[in-house]
Amino acid sequence: MLDLQRIMSGRRIRPPMDAETLRSEADSVRDSDPVGAARLYAEASDLGSAGASSSLGYMHMVGEGVPMNLEKAALYLRRGADGGEVKAMVNLGNLIMESDPAGALELFERAGENGSVSGMRNAATVLRTGAGMPADPERAVMWLSRAAETDVASMAVLAHILRTGEGVPADKPRAAELYRRAAEAGDADSMYDLAMMLDAGDGIPMDRAEAERWFRGSAELGDNDARLCLGGILYEKSDFAGAESMFADAALDGDVKGMYNLALMYAEGVLGEKDMAKAEEWLEAASDAGFAYAQTMLGTIYLDRNDVADAEILMKKAAEQNEPTAMYNLGALALSGRIRMSDQDAIGYLIKAAESGVAEARELLVSLSGQGML
Repeated sequence: MLDLQRIMSGRRIRPPMDAETLRSEADSVRDSDPVGAARLYAEASDLGSAGASSSLGYMHMVGEGVPMNLEKAALYLRRGADGGEVKAMVNLGNLIMESDPAGALELFERAGENGSVSGMRNAATVLRTGAGMPADPERAVMWLSRAAETDVASMAVLAHILRTGEGVPADKPRAAELYRRAAEAGDADSMYDLAMMLDAGDGIPMDRAEAERWFRGSAELGDNDARLCLGGILYEKSDFAGAESMFADAALDGDVKGMYNLALMYAEGVLGEKDMAKAEEWLEAASDAGFAYAQTMLGTIYLDRNDVADAEILMKKAAEQNEPTAMYNLGALALSGRIRMSDQDAIGYLIKAAESGVAEARELLVSLSGQGML
């Protein structure tokens, strides 16, 4: 006779579940118990769940709940991709991109055909760059156009291609339209690019007022290039306080041009009295960050104080970046005997400065030629 009480008090045996029920249970515990989820996904994958195969493949790909194992990742992702899972197609494409770019492109395009925006974007990236295969910019534009119907990032990339004519005929009006759609969706870079086109009348009617509005929108979202442009516009309007605010925001965010522009404002005294202490503070920050124009200006300040040694150091750093004024200053200082340098090197600096458009360098070279030094 069966001992029913004993049987009923034993460990409960889980009834068999179908593949999709297992996958659903794995989904529900994945955040709290990734190890358990991986076991459930494996069971579901063996029973034919493409979704479970896709999830387990990704977990092996990144080491979530299981040791990272790219061979197993490829195996499960291939199961998922063969079963029609677009995430598996995209992840498998990413996994094999370096070893098999043609196979990756095929997977991305399959995913794109099945509505995956990531697949469309990735296919476009491969087709733009070639990735070891011949580039196909027209096909890249086709995929980006499809992705851009809903995807803001794709709008911006496609706008850039059409604005610059990257591998395809330029279409600036369409580029501006795409930038506008992305800008209206809140993309700071697209706001800036649209503003630049409007400000310059680049393929579309010039509209400085609308350009300023988009520069401001981008600046408010933290774009330093937009802050600099808006600061320049406000400076031209003699709104010096507004310009200072924009340049300061950029400077405090580490932008060397913002630092330099702030220094110029304090040195000019447009905000009231000249404040050379603040000007030097910002010039030093920009100079330390390697900004050549700041190095030249700070070096000029040192020269005015007769601190020739420190001025020379800064001018040489700027000259290494082919900053024309620094090259002229070094040549002139050397020929006047204020720093030690061979005449040949000094004249070399002057020639480079003259070729870059420094009138004083050209005049000095003419004078040297008259003296028979050239």
